[in-house]
Amino acid sequence: MIDSVLINFIKKRCDENISFIDEIASVLEINYDAAYRRVNGKTNITLKETIKLSKHFKISLDTLYGFNNADEITITKTPEIKNATDLEIYFLKLAKDLAVLDNDKSSIFYSAKDLPIFYVLRNDLLSKFKLYVWLYILDANVAKNGVSFENFNIPKSLQNAAIQAGNAYSNVKISEMWNYGIINSVINQIHYFFEVKLITYNTATKIIEDLKKTINNIETCSFLGKRKNKKQTVFNLYHNELLTLNNNIIIKYKDQKTLISPYSLLRYYLIEDEESCNKFDAFLKEQVSISKLLSKTGVKERMLFFKPIYQQIKDLADNINFLHQFPMKYLNQFPLKKY
Repeated sequence: MIDSVLINFIKKRCDENISFIDEIASVLEINYDAAYRRVNGKTNITLKETIKLSKHFKISLDTLYGFNNADEITITKTPEIKNATDLEIYFLKLAKDLAVLDNDKSSIFYSAKDLPIFYVLRNDLLSKFKLYVWLYILDANVAKNGVSFENFNIPKSLQNAAIQAGNAYSNVKISEMWNYGIINSVINQIHYFFEVKLITYNTATKIIEDLKKTINNIETCSFLGKRKNKKQTVFNLYHNELLTLNNNIIIKYKDQKTLISPYSLLRYYLIEDEESCNKFDAFLKEQVSISKLLSKTGVKERMLFFKPIYQQIKDLADNINFLHQFPMKYLNQFPLKKY
């Protein structure tokens, strides 16, 4: 019974242009005949194979097995990241998963507490700095050795994997919800690493300039309501003044929804329980109703939203410049703005 339910679920997920049995054989790493027997009920699908198929086709086991307890759901967590190799694998998988969403039937809604990581997955100094920060936090050896940003060797393959993920995100129909605290985290990081002398004044200045360019590009896209790429992908940016955002993401793919909920740096839970996803989706719709879509507001309202963000960047630049000009022994006489 479970086998037939699983097979029917998978058929709905499969592309009509791809051989269904070939796809099953590929996922389970078995030959065509063995896959054919499983599809037609002549051979039972093992629990291990059920889990493997469910993960690949993003099918909730709660739905499959008909669990009815509203207080219990099945979740999946992403692997731990301990070094540059793990981080590279993370970005490659992210790029692959996002590539599947590159169609008219898919969309992402990002309730952004912090600047979404995809905006710092580019070929610029800000992006390289963020890779350094992540590895400094996640890889115990990086922090232990105290290597400065300028002297840290970031693998080229890691940079390329990050850029792939950033590009894949820009090709998906995106809606994001922001508030004024969106860049607090990256500002704190730039300030901290300069203060502990792990980035130089010239480097910090260039990173800040890249941050300003990034925000400027997002502002332009929010005005256009689309990305500045060949596909001119839909981009909706909402300003919510009331909600404390949490970096939760809901992905819609065909008739399926997935909720992504972060629980530590770059790690998150994947929730595919239909009821949970529908409730969060409904909650976001309520928040949208009391938010401002920046592509639909006037120029003045867009400027009023982005002005405080640019001011934060200017304040950071001023503080970095101040720290550069004055010896540390005098700093207690001139309190700096804290973020």
